[in-house]
Amino acid sequence: MYIWSISGASAGLVEVRNFDAVLVGSPVYMGGYPRAVRQFVRENHSELINVGSSGFFSTCLTATPGTRETYLESLGPVRRFLDEAAWTPEWIASFPGALNYREYNPLVQWIMKRISQKGGGPTATDKDYELTRWDEVERFAQDFDEGNVRSPFFGELVSLSTRTLNSLMPHFEERIVQEIAVPATPEEVRAAVEQMEPIDMPLAEILARIRNLGQRNAEEPTTFREAAMAFGMVPLKTDQAHEIAGGLIGQFWKRDFGIRRVRNLEEFREFADPAYTKAITNFWFDDFRDGKTLVRTETRVHSLGPVARRRFRFYWTVAGAGIRLYMASMLRGIRKCAIRRRLEHRTVAV
Repeated sequence: MYIWSISGASAGLVEVRNFDAVLVGSPVYMGGYPRAVRQFVRENHSELINVGSSGFFSTCLTATPGTRETYLESLGPVRRFLDEAAWTPEWIASFPGALNYREYNPLVQWIMKRISQKGGGPTATDKDYELTRWDEVERFAQDFDEGNVRSPFFGELVSLSTRTLNSLMPHFEERIVQEIAVPATPEEVRAAVEQMEPIDMPLAEILARIRNLGQRNAEEPTTFREAAMAFGMVPLKTDQAHEIAGGLIGQFWKRDFGIRRVRNLEEFREFADPAYTKAITNFWFDDFRDGKTLVRTETRVHSLGPVARRRFRFYWTVAGAGIRLYMASMLRGIRKCAIRRRLEHRTVAV
């Protein structure tokens, strides 16, 4: 076993690939993690996703609630960090740490007091507090060491927007991430994604017609889902309750996109022709609070050979901005469709 500081003098002296298991830990500062931690994960991404066992733990004042549901909700900073890093460790935990008021400057002291007060913690700034629940820390360390999949800290128990994407496409050249808050439940969001029509996403419809100039479909699909399936998208199975994902294979730099159709997830995963490029897109809507669902979409692209990579890179330079606008229009379409469907249901009820 070896312990070293990511931001200290020993940083960078140890190769991650030399270990069978790696555990990364960091405190939360102002809702985020130190730059050194983010840089370490980014620079060692390939090694971290290939190591035998990996884990991430965080110290955060908000990790103090007593129920499983509220604990999972308190993992917000952890989930955001892992999704941004496109990393899915096998072990995930968050613990309350020390609250050393007397070491903080007045501004930080005031901020930490407000955070602690919101969570029902101590607010007397003339004292320091040790809030760590060491029995949980010991349990986490033991479960990590023994590989106990029944552990409450087992990573698969935590919903991550990148979990499915990381399993299907851990390596990629291009990535688009966007999100929007929708005044609807996750179930209503799913229905909106499946029933969204071109009228709900007019900008995306215009961009698609520009890209397909001179080409006409024999039959215009009525929903976005039908259009995607007709185009060649294959639905990708996900084990997360509030997620929809799809994959596409093609030579997208060609006028007709050079679509290569596959029938299922297995064929999509095994396809390896170096002349083609793969793309996957997901819609993740598991974060519901205050009457709104955060809908996050991510698209990843991975070319299977050097020629395809070079050709797609040129295509992305020309079309990348339009693709981002297309995805943003889709998110607005989901919100518009969800609101429209809710109003329609209320009208029928009346």
